[in-house]
Amino acid sequence: MTTLVIAEKPSVARDIAAALGVTGRRDGWFEGAGYLVTWAIGHLVALAQPHEIDPAWKRWSLLTLPMLPRQFPLVVIPDTKKQSRWSSAS
Repeated sequence: MTTLVIAEKPSVARDIAAALGVTGRRDGWFEGAGYLVTWAIGHLVALAQPHEIDPAWKRWSLLTLPMLPRQFPLVVIPDTKKQSRWSSAS
């Protein structure tokens, strides 16, 4: 089983990886010794925009109110794609 560790910034992730004996460096995370160590710089994900949930919500209309999705899906923020790739690693 692999344990995911998320640090607040790259320098802290590097220090944690060293302390855990993680030696593998990837583009956006460290991997090895049963750990994936990555970092967050701000938010990694955001709520999907209304039109991404339902195309009818793209244009504002009283007919489509209230906008109440059954689930609130998350989308990866473009600048954090490197950090989100660990979800398919190992």
